[in-house]
Amino acid sequence: MYQDVCNLGGNVSSAPTYPVMYGDEIDALVSAFCQRVFDSMPRVDQRRWAEVYLRGLLFLEGRKTVRKMAENVLCLPVNQSLQQFINQSPWDWVPIRAEVAQRRALSSPSRAWLVSRATIPKRGSHSVGVVQQFVPEAGRRLNCQVGLALSLADDSTDVPVNWRLLLSGKWAHDKNAREKVYLPDDVTGQPEWAEILSMVDETMRWGIPPAPLVTDIADSRDAVALASALTERGVDFVLRTDDSLRTLAPEPLLAEAGPLPRGRSRLSNRRARRAANERVTYGEPRAQGVSFVSAQVHLPTRTRDRSGTVVRLVLQRTTDRFSGGTWITSLAQRPLDDVMRLAGLTKRGKGTLHQLRSGFGLNDFEGRSFRGWHHHMTMVSVAWAFSQELLGANHALGTPTPALL
Repeated sequence: MYQDVCNLGGNVSSAPTYPVMYGDEIDALVSAFCQRVFDSMPRVDQRRWAEVYLRGLLFLEGRKTVRKMAENVLCLPVNQSLQQFINQSPWDWVPIRAEVAQRRALSSPSRAWLVSRATIPKRGSHSVGVVQQFVPEAGRRLNCQVGLALSLADDSTDVPVNWRLLLSGKWAHDKNAREKVYLPDDVTGQPEWAEILSMVDETMRWGIPPAPLVTDIADSRDAVALASALTERGVDFVLRTDDSLRTLAPEPLLAEAGPLPRGRSRLSNRRARRAANERVTYGEPRAQGVSFVSAQVHLPTRTRDRSGTVVRLVLQRTTDRFSGGTWITSLAQRPLDDVMRLAGLTKRGKGTLHQLRSGFGLNDFEGRSFRGWHHHMTMVSVAWAFSQELLGANHALGTPTPALL
């Protein structure tokens, strides 16, 4: 059982007993897990508050506010202390994320590194990163934060191990706004592709073996920049992007895939032949007649005297010809169907984020600070990682999974 809670609140005289709903076995598992994952926190009180916060994310029903955590997990009015832990306490989230990633990599080799966008609607404009922006997933403009999650994905599940918050508008240049949310001077608004690359570099520094990076990146210019940078690092990728890259396709591929997007001109035969291997690869037909065709192309560069990165351009093909799917990938030697199965992991990543919203408090952070946002997202990742470890252990033992998880 969790000990010495009395020291957390300063004036608390005795440690409460957790509600029976947790169960002694689950209770012990949570404590042992926290002892390992939060070991990098320098102070004992920080590690204790971390366990309280984690238990709140794991076991509270409905909205997971700091007040509810304090009242239901500790049965004490210490929400201000818990709020300070998540918003102001100077613990470093990077070692905790690295620990989660290393545990995951050891238990289950990654099939892919999956990057997903987490859109978090907000009222008002004072929380870090909040702007009015067009959200492709919603198809409209929202007042929201947009975070990026890098997850380690195996054959059945994915666990977010790294996070970035996209910063634009006033958050990139307004000194007054940045100071109010304690944005460090070295954290500036980078394009989405650069933030993804930053997560890749950091995750590799943790000693995690890279797997193909899979993501949807709406702007083809960002996709080209990310593909080039990943190629330099020797990291494979499968990137879905907009249809403008179809202008790179050789004639045989276009003949199979259908007409160009409106307003786009086809490359000359001479340039297409020079830039691409015109051999078209076919994928097996899927549900409703969907299949894929691909060929190798050179990505565009800013200088004419240099050839761009060679990638495999993949277009979706249906009985009605082209239907709007465009991907670029470094996996030239893989069967095309294997590549597209990797591409399909983006749907699973969206499903994981939905579960994090509905059951693990992803959208429930009430603070405004940059540090608090990263602390909360880290704790959400830890809670999800614990649930997946427990599910995996129960599956291996053939025992039923506790309903509370």
